[in-house]
Amino acid sequence: MEVIAEKRFSATPKRRQEARKKGQILKSQELTSAVMLLALIGLMKFWLPSFFNRVAGLFRYLTNLSVEWNARTVWDVSLTVGWQSMLVLGPVFLAAAAAAIVINFLQVGSLFTFETIKPQFSRLNPVEGIKRMFGVKALVQLVKSLLKVIIIGYFLYDVIRKNINIFPGLQEVSVPQSAILLGNILFELAWKIALAFLVLAIADFLYQWWEYEKNLRMSHEEIKEEYKQTEGDPQLKAQIKKRQRMYAMRRMMEDLKRADVVVTNPTHYAVALKYDPSKHAAPYVVAKGQNEVALRIREIAEENNITIMENKPLARTLHAQVEIGQVVPADLYKAVAEVLALVYRLNKRKKYHSA
Repeated sequence: MEVIAEKRFSATPKRRQEARKKGQILKSQELTSAVMLLALIGLMKFWLPSFFNRVAGLFRYLTNLSVEWNARTVWDVSLTVGWQSMLVLGPVFLAAAAAAIVINFLQVGSLFTFETIKPQFSRLNPVEGIKRMFGVKALVQLVKSLLKVIIIGYFLYDVIRKNINIFPGLQEVSVPQSAILLGNILFELAWKIALAFLVLAIADFLYQWWEYEKNLRMSHEEIKEEYKQTEGDPQLKAQIKKRQRMYAMRRMMEDLKRADVVVTNPTHYAVALKYDPSKHAAPYVVAKGQNEVALRIREIAEENNITIMENKPLARTLHAQVEIGQVVPADLYKAVAEVLALVYRLNKRKKYHSA
């Protein structure tokens, strides 16, 4: 049985693709929340005057409303209030949605899967539920929540401490001036908290990346099994290649029996040549080999009365440059022609003496 400690290899591309299809992705919700918070604060910083003007206009419309109430007027007022509310809150929702879409796309990319919404009956197991409540993930969530509380408390204390002398003087200035002063203080607090949350979110993203990679790690046996599924069983492939080499060797030895001459090194290399004008315009190689295969070529040549010629440079060059079934290159025509001419003369002599 595999133990987690043995899963020390990084996940393969196939494993990552399968995990992605199942909805197992690298994503930090803290990073999404922090970016959304920064987007909203940035929007409110520049859009707040327009926000207040629209809210004030909506209140003036409602307070000055003097109509005879019936179904028609109720419908008209509802449309007006709804439209004005949309103009007030619409940019806020659009900014939050745009920030969420962008940061999620940068983290996850384009992904569409139903795996994450499928019912998982294992979650109904009370034992597993208790493990999740007191597991590492629950502890990490608790630490993040405590850090958020500490961050908010610290910056709230810091901002109040710095501006403690301003608050008593607010009663001596007008309401708009008080609103501006308090707004600046609140924005200072919001920016500091948002930037601190962003730093916390980056740390959470790095932790999520570490945990994601850890969960995807594979054991040596898992990598071997995946290789078998994708590339085939290595032992079976080796057997197939062995059989292919064996069949190719058999065909080569059969073709060797029709060769005109075998050029040797004499023991390290052997190349069998055939000249058949009906097939090729030049002599071609029907068999070749070195060491044990070269010895076997010599044996078959002797058994079939094929002339064996020793020519070390030619044998080495033919073995290195010409594959089985290919014609000899033009720069070797002369050397091969001399060998074949000598073979033909020897064969004629043998036929003459035998006659």
